[in-house]
Amino acid sequence: MRYPRILFYAVDGLGLGHVTRLLAIARKLRGIRPDAEILFFTSSEAEDVIFREGFAAVKVPSKTLRSQARIRPATYARVLHTLTLNLMAAFHPHVLVVDTFAAGCLQELLPVLRWDSKNVFVFRVQRPEVSRAPLMQSALQLYDLVIVPHTPGEVDVPVPEGCDTLWTGPILIRDRDEAFSRERARQLLGLPADAKVVYISFGGGGDADMDAALALSLDALAGAGAHLAVAEAPLYRGQILRREDMTAVAHYPMAEMYQAFDAAVSAAGYNSTMELMHHGIPSVLVPFPRQVDDQLERARALAKAGAAYCLETLSADNLRQAVAQLLDEGRAAELAQAASRQVPTNGAVRAAEAISELLP
Repeated sequence: MRYPRILFYAVDGLGLGHVTRLLAIARKLRGIRPDAEILFFTSSEAEDVIFREGFAAVKVPSKTLRSQARIRPATYARVLHTLTLNLMAAFHPHVLVVDTFAAGCLQELLPVLRWDSKNVFVFRVQRPEVSRAPLMQSALQLYDLVIVPHTPGEVDVPVPEGCDTLWTGPILIRDRDEAFSRERARQLLGLPADAKVVYISFGGGGDADMDAALALSLDALAGAGAHLAVAEAPLYRGQILRREDMTAVAHYPMAEMYQAFDAAVSAAGYNSTMELMHHGIPSVLVPFPRQVDDQLERARALAKAGAAYCLETLSADNLRQAVAQLLDEGRAAELAQAASRQVPTNGAVRAAEAISELLP
């Protein structure tokens, strides 16, 4: 009898959001079905994180790298379509799990969605013009299950009538009880044991606007009375200059280390924000424009709930004032409690259980 097989399909270019979300589900699924063969197909340029989590991956260049490497769009499309078809035929999964792009980034999934695999789509909230587009809505009808990583009623996720839908709540790469203690995390990251530490992260790297935000933040918070733990993003190609009040930190997943930090300054991407909320880290969220993801709406909603600060305009003065609030012990405690209430549990468990029910 053939072992059950699951193929996770994650399209990423400038970050790790899609890969991380599917890794979170795969980890829980491996615990439920240890006999299953799990394979990733990804365009993330930081695919080594899949290896670190103990999974195998087939890699295709991202659209971002395609442009930088001077590969013509037609050539790239031919490669992506051919690899997708051949991988599906060779691996022949019982279940195909796709994140964010129901038809694929270049509609390469449309032929294989009609094959004999069960299809699962992870449908994080998207801008209405994207989520309600005819292509998206038509592709969704080819899926057997739609997993929505939000709580019911929290957001508008347009699923066609008749689609089997499961609302799981946010899907996270690590639960609270999987995080290292404050002391151990600081030891592992090389951070001072007694100082106030502010974590700074602006995505996976590779985005010019986010790189500029990092440079501004480091200058603004110099001498702010806290040690800065600066994430070395996997796709960042610049150099983080070392100084006495700053430590560059590199770890995946960083959620394991969140207890090392007293506060955070972060882009308002879905995964990073949900992880910070789940682990109760007082945070300043800086939204960036994205084609699919509305970071501004997310940051505003959390600020309205008293769970974070939303910094719509990033300036040195605004950032210093916000971080000063985070470092106030009374205000930090209020933010931490409100943040934890926003994301009390990990939806990856429910997602994995639902996928396992589709396996033979």
